[in-house]
Amino acid sequence: MKKLFLVIFILSLFVPSGFSQVNPRGEASVELSGGRVAIEYGRPSLKGRKIENMISAGEQWRMGSDASTTLTTQVNLNFDHQRIMKGEYVLRAKFLGELKWHLLIHDKNQAKVAEVPLTFEKNPKNIDVMTIRVEGKEKSGTFTLEWGKLRLSANFKVS
Repeated sequence: MKKLFLVIFILSLFVPSGFSQVNPRGEASVELSGGRVAIEYGRPSLKGRKIENMISAGEQWRMGSDASTTLTTQVNLNFDHQRIMKGEYVLRAKFLGELKWHLLIHDKNQAKVAEVPLTFEKNPKNIDVMTIRVEGKEKSGTFTLEWGKLRLSANFKVS
């Protein structure tokens, strides 16, 4: 019996860490004309850290924690004159510097489908746990990410 426990313990040391996510998952969704738009993402906490110290200009950020942040849309979308066909995508953000960010939309093969400028605003509140919202009605919507003093947003339309 002791040998069995020892074997289980040793095997547990080699189990990939992907099986245990430490951060909660979140989902933001909205029903627009013709279908649902949803984003599923990991919700990291700042825990006293500052975003400015975590990313440098030119770097990409996976916008969340643990597994990839995904966009699933049942309708075709238009972000800043860039058309996104209905389907599933991986979202990332790119920090360009001087308060400039872009939303990167990739297909499942990691090919970039769109690069959308994000509107930066300084959040009046300090948001410890990253939050994404997708809001809208009829044929218009807004994507918003808040974390720390950071608020990034982009408008989109059903096309």
